[in-house]
Amino acid sequence: MTDGPSELVKDTARVLLRHLRDNPEGASKEVLANVAGVSHPSIQRALTWLRDACDSPVEFDRSQGRWVLRDSLFTLPLSDPEPADLSAVLFAEALLAPIADEEITVRLRRLSEQMDAEIRERGDLPSAGARPGSLVATLTTGSRTDPRVLSVLLGAVTKQVVQIRYASPWSAEGGARVHDVEPWQLRLHDGNMYLRAWSRTHADARSFRVAQIEAAEVIAGLSPREPVPSQDRIWGDHDPAFGIDQDRPGTATLRIRAPMARWVHHNVWDPGQEDRWIEQGELLERKVAYRSCRELARRLLSIGDALVSIEPPELREAVLGHARAILAALA
Repeated sequence: MTDGPSELVKDTARVLLRHLRDNPEGASKEVLANVAGVSHPSIQRALTWLRDACDSPVEFDRSQGRWVLRDSLFTLPLSDPEPADLSAVLFAEALLAPIADEEITVRLRRLSEQMDAEIRERGDLPSAGARPGSLVATLTTGSRTDPRVLSVLLGAVTKQVVQIRYASPWSAEGGARVHDVEPWQLRLHDGNMYLRAWSRTHADARSFRVAQIEAAEVIAGLSPREPVPSQDRIWGDHDPAFGIDQDRPGTATLRIRAPMARWVHHNVWDPGQEDRWIEQGELLERKVAYRSCRELARRLLSIGDALVSIEPPELREAVLGHARAILAALA
């Protein structure tokens, strides 16, 4: 029994993948053998490894008698990174840096450094891709995530039961409580990470802010018993949009004056939002779904006096309520 493919198979697979990516019309086995400079059996072993071990979209088109790569974006980022793969990792590192523990970002940075070294070792020019440290990000509303807690939760999703010690930010008593949960999914929402899970403690689906989870441990011997909802139902009846919690969900119709209108127009609050210029470049109308009235109301406060109108009435009253409370506190 062998431990895995030989270096010849992997090297051949890299050459084939690059050739098929550059030639979307495909290539016969004879052409591939000439390109790679190996025998037909080696070509077949490389193609089999790409298909079975790498789950690559390499297929044989019988009508043309050619091997074709069905997805031109497919790469092998760990064994044969492309400059675009490196850019993607750098992008992820920059996005996560403000909200992730240093251990997570250090691991991503190490991965980007190894990918950069591999690309340079192949002889690609430095300008072919971004370099580690060339992209950074800032975030003003994020929260830190403990990599140990995150690792336990990710490993347990849909497979294990976890006991968490959770300090709810809204608890009047303070302190942490213990919950036994069946993790369903993790979600990054507005710079914070949340866990959606079935709570055995409450016999109900609950959302937990991961930053408030002080400890997490798999409960040995227990298996999940609650069916996992479909992807579009995990977080409840509505997409989270504005609000991980649920508070009078609805659809907002907002009118915003420039220059803030021009700023908002380029910001995506929800994939289903609809923008319409009442006065081109001056008065913007945005319709956007929200799950939490109170969370969207807090966001709208940042727009200030550029807000011309807010519908529905309960959302307008929530914004006014927040504003009155701020004025009363500062008076």
